[in-house]
Amino acid sequence: MKKGAYTGAETNTTGLLAKADGGILFLDEIHRLPPEGQEMLFSFIDKGVYRPLGESNQTYEASVQIIGATTASSDTFLDTFNRRIPMSITLPNLAVRSLDERYELVSLFVRQEANRLNQSIKVEKDAMVAFMLYDAKANIGQVKRDLKLVCAKSFLHYRTREQSELLIRKKDCPLQVQKGLLKIKEVSERLEHFLEGKGDYLTFEPQGTEVVWSQDLEQNMEVYHEIEDKLSSLDQGNIASTDLEKAISKDVDAYFASYVEELAQTTQKDMIAANIWEITNRLYDIAEQRLERTYNKKARFAFALHLQLTFERIRKNVPIVHPDLNRIRKKLKTEFQVALDLSTLIEEEMQIEIPFDEIGFISMFLSIQLGQKEQLPQSKVGIIVLMHGNSTVSSILSAAQELLGSTQGIAMDMSLDTSVNQMYQKLLNYVQENQSMFLNGLLLLTDMGSLNSFATLLYEETGIRTKAVSMTSTMIVIEALRMSEMGRSLEDIYQNIQISFETIVREQFQTEQENTYNKKAIVVTCFTGEGVAAKLYERIAAIVDQAKVEIIQMQFIERETFKKHIDSLLAEYEIKAIAGTVEVEYQNIPFFSAYDIFDDEKLKVLKSIVKDEIATETIVNSLEGSITHVDSLAILVETLKTIVQQAQSQMHIILEPSVEAGLVIHLAFLVEALRTSGINRQFSDLVAFQKKYRLEIDILKTSMISIEKNYDIQIPEDEIAYLTEAFIKNQIDTPFKLYTQN
Repeated sequence: MKKGAYTGAETNTTGLLAKADGGILFLDEIHRLPPEGQEMLFSFIDKGVYRPLGESNQTYEASVQIIGATTASSDTFLDTFNRRIPMSITLPNLAVRSLDERYELVSLFVRQEANRLNQSIKVEKDAMVAFMLYDAKANIGQVKRDLKLVCAKSFLHYRTREQSELLIRKKDCPLQVQKGLLKIKEVSERLEHFLEGKGDYLTFEPQGTEVVWSQDLEQNMEVYHEIEDKLSSLDQGNIASTDLEKAISKDVDAYFASYVEELAQTTQKDMIAANIWEITNRLYDIAEQRLERTYNKKARFAFALHLQLTFERIRKNVPIVHPDLNRIRKKLKTEFQVALDLSTLIEEEMQIEIPFDEIGFISMFLSIQLGQKEQLPQSKVGIIVLMHGNSTVSSILSAAQELLGSTQGIAMDMSLDTSVNQMYQKLLNYVQENQSMFLNGLLLLTDMGSLNSFATLLYEETGIRTKAVSMTSTMIVIEALRMSEMGRSLEDIYQNIQISFETIVREQFQTEQENTYNKKAIVVTCFTGEGVAAKLYERIAAIVDQAKVEIIQMQFIERETFKKHIDSLLAEYEIKAIAGTVEVEYQNIPFFSAYDIFDDEKLKVLKSIVKDEIATETIVNSLEGSITHVDSLAILVETLKTIVQQAQSQMHIILEPSVEAGLVIHLAFLVEALRTSGINRQFSDLVAFQKKYRLEIDILKTSMISIEKNYDIQIPEDEIAYLTEAFIKNQIDTPFKLYTQN
């Protein structure tokens, strides 16, 4: 390259052809050369001369052997370029390699990681099979990358949870890897050769120090060193191990979790400096004129608090990075331009330099209408029934629809000669073509086998919230259709089917029920996940016992992404509340705005939500000798406690612990009475009450199905009404009620 070839080219530079003169020039991924580049290259091949960039007259000679590598077809090159390549060597890609080769390849890579870490690695059988069968479109390089990612996740689990071993699990594998399990049926006999007699796990022990994956051991240890370094730095803050894992997982996946929150509505102006309030109001007055929209006090408070924390970060030289700036610039063009102008005003008034990434956050504040609730789609939960056979599912769905007088539900029969992969593609295509039918989620009702895995795959590929219920019967289909017709949420339908038909679907839900209610958690969020969220964290930490309730800080940039992360947290936590800057009604989780968190009365409500419940043993002791017509008093009390708690969640109400215990005792005596002498109380004006509180009554009636079945009783309509009245009259006044009593 000649000096002066372009702005900034201040010296002459030796090019690749000059450096390779008399030797070999290796061009990797040569297909990335544009047509113009290919023409320049074959011109050199023909004549053996070239002209450096910036040279207009003189040419130079070079004798170079050119070797190119590509993962693309030769059809992607110009014909004139192809003709100049005298020899082409094609290596078969991974898709056509035998299972033996793929098994050895995956084993080799895992063993290399074991050597690198000097630590044995266990691999779940399903994870091993998935890596052997999945379509690695980028060939061996993709297998390396995917395995390295999974090994890094395994290492993260090992370090944060102090497990005794590194374990690669199926659920840690990327979605495209998990799809390999859809091919098991096609190769089941050949797989036995590799996995027979090896149990549920394959163990790879470190064998020496040689690492074939790369010549640079230190470079390949970088991801592990980074995890160690981050663990070390984060651990100094006494952060819970699960929080550590989640924080570092974002780096392992090379992706920033994005969350946006509406910083709620507070009048606590003493929290904000006077000059911040003044400039905030000026900025929003300008924005209202430019964007022709109105921002209320709540919106202005949200931005003022964010701006104050931003100034603190800038003065402390803490980097401000927007994880999705390019998308914001394209999606919010008008807001971004206004934010750009406002940032100039901020710099002039406050004598501070605003980072470019901060303009993205300002744009988001201008785009969100704070204080407005999310408009939930009016469509019902979609129901798709999938079963093996030529007409099995069609007959079951038809019968259920006829009994209910409903047209809800889609039937998909899977003939026995249809592969699982073909069936999944058929389902995926249908869902993608009819996404408007599934705005409120999708419930899959299946009979058995690999069909149960479709829910996870669909959710990952389409973003549509999907649940699957196995061992489906006609009664389950009827119940699902009935609740969908009533407008019940996906989670409500899913949970109520578990309760109503627990003896039928116990195996399907056993694992999930064991993990459903683990440690309690409160999620606090803001645009950055650090500024406002940190203030909310401090406020909440003062009123909860963090040994029992974990406070998780999250960033919020996009609503659907936030919901996905809430779903992932629900696998490990019982999320009691969400507090932050953008209101999200999701999964029946109470939401508290920043206004609420800085309001002492609302904070008391939050404290009530995470309260300690009265122990089962205490209630059992109080009933001992009074309840005599049940096999196990402890089981009855535990079941009734679960019903009372689930009913609160579904009704969006909160009861004091003493009220909860009182309802459990009331229900226990009700069961005893119905099993002995019976009960005959009349509820005043029953019909009017049922009409007014139809949703609440339906929730309780559905919740009681398992009790009625297990104890062979029938709870009268009047008793359901009395119970509903007890829930409604004893609820704590909360800021997040969804049901409005007229």
